[in-house]
Amino acid sequence: KQWYQRRVAITAGLIIGGGDGGVAREVLKDKRVDSITLVDIDESVIDVSKKFMTTMSSSFDHSKVEVIIKDAVDFVNSTEKIFDVVIIDLTDEGVDTPVDDDILGCEFYRNLKKIISEGGILAQQTYSPYSNNEKLAEEVGSFKKAAHMISYGFVPVPSFPNGNIGILFGRVCKDSNIEYQALQKPLFPIDKKSAAFMGLRCYHQDYHISSCVLPLEFSTWFYGL
Repeated sequence: KQWYQRRVAITAGLIIGGGDGGVAREVLKDKRVDSITLVDIDESVIDVSKKFMTTMSSSFDHSKVEVIIKDAVDFVNSTEKIFDVVIIDLTDEGVDTPVDDDILGCEFYRNLKKIISEGGILAQQTYSPYSNNEKLAEEVGSFKKAAHMISYGFVPVPSFPNGNIGILFGRVCKDSNIEYQALQKPLFPIDKKSAAFMGLRCYHQDYHISSCVLPLEFSTWFYGL
């Protein structure tokens, strides 16, 4: 197979969920992005964010951001747009949720793949290590219907269970003759000075790499799925 590190032309982004506006705010800091479509099923989340979290929700007033109030499943099934990056920012299901009770499901991810460009990137908030590995394994199984070269990272978020959250990310490959670089290392390295210039508070290339360094037991389990 051809080894191919695609420099994705990040012009169109889709955010599924993210009704507080925080993800859109951060994506806007990448000037390569021409448009962001945010799809959330609950308009009240957006209204509350606009009222009480004005700094985070400022992204909703940006000319590059289009907000669509709709079920993500319906949107993915009906849209004719193609996106270069898709970020899924939904609330995790509770730890007591039955394993077979999947919010999105495999069919959703199969359809999602159709609207992501060749070599595009899919990222999703998910469970932190050891929090609910059964649900995480189920999410990974669904995620694989859309993305390849799947990686896992986790970052500290004190307000979340276990003090951190997990992140799934992968590349969309529709051409079997192309191999893509896995995303444990950033496709577009950003050093600390550049990150500060962009207004980023956390992300830089070293942070990206270190977030993908997993405990041995968990790494063995995850990459064995």
